[in-house]
Amino acid sequence: MDLYFLRHGEAEPAFSDDSVLTSTGIESVKKIAFAIKALEIRFDQILCSNLPRARETATIIQEVLHTTIEIGSCSPLTPPGNCDDLIQLLKDTHKSSVLLVGHEPLISRTISRLISGDEQSFITIKKGSLAKVFIAEYTRHIRGSLEWILPPIVLAKIIGSLKQ
Repeated sequence: MDLYFLRHGEAEPAFSDDSVLTSTGIESVKKIAFAIKALEIRFDQILCSNLPRARETATIIQEVLHTTIEIGSCSPLTPPGNCDDLIQLLKDTHKSSVLLVGHEPLISRTISRLISGDEQSFITIKKGSLAKVFIAEYTRHIRGSLEWILPPIVLAKIIGSLKQ
């Protein structure tokens, strides 16, 4: 299974459950979506946190990719989030490519748990970053390998290189 982790775009006011994307956040997420399209990444499932900024981020991705895949609300992605519940949900899913739209520190903790078995990591996912983890093993514990993390500036350069 290919798991893609996307941290929501810039939002205001900070640290509010009701915060929505700023205009800068919206534009940044659109660029991310076009980069995903350029990289020919496809998803079988899109799951997002229940907070508005994550839902908006997922909706922009859905619209730019012109996909009919419904966006599923995912309580384990909603702050404070729960790594164990999220991993169990992923173990029960039978999809080959899943996009998870959420928040820090849960995204970094989950990636760390998947690749090392421990939630303590030095991984930090900036707003608007996209990471890919490949899950090859479904045993008692789900295990994967980090394939890449693309910060927003790299995603923007992918789009910029297409325009040249």
